[in-house]
Amino acid sequence: MEGMIGELRAVAESIFLSGNWILLAMVGVAALAGVAVMRNAGQILCASVLAMVVLALVWLVYGGATSESPVDPGAYLAQVESGWARLAETPGTTVVGYLVVFAVAIAVLFIGKSLLFRD
Repeated sequence: MEGMIGELRAVAESIFLSGNWILLAMVGVAALAGVAVMRNAGQILCASVLAMVVLALVWLVYGGATSESPVDPGAYLAQVESGWARLAETPGTTVVGYLVVFAVAIAVLFIGKSLLFRD
């Protein structure tokens, strides 16, 4: 249990305290996409998974746009394959950590949205 809590802390610190504003903006966009599709709090897991998929797509587009030769399909596909290889090497606890961090961020944003836009 202590290992999982440490992993959650490490993931949260890598997102929010690393000083990487681009990653933080990408996580924010992904979390807002998750909040946008939620209708009630029971959908938090689905919204978190959707947010992780949106983050992956945004990261892929950003990586392709900032690569040395974004118009070269071969280089772009090599970058995608490299990304898949890095994802396969990611420990399961890190993936679960990202899922929990997204769930917490989406829950906070959803509560804020619910309080601001009451019907």
